[in-house]
Amino acid sequence: MSEYIMLLLKLVIPILAAIYTINFGRWLKKQGSHSGAIGAYLWALLCIAAPAVVLWYNR
Repeated sequence: MSEYIMLLLKLVIPILAAIYTINFGRWLKKQGSHSGAIGAYLWALLCIAAPAVVLWYNR
């Protein structure tokens, strides 16, 4: 169990970066840039997925 807690703690910074990026995507969508919003959402997904996969496989 503590292994999963440590994994989550290591992902705090990427999660915060993803939250910021998602909010930026929401702002872009409000401004009318739908393709920019989609790009921001994809970056947010990548921001979480890449470190999570690396940490998962190197545990």
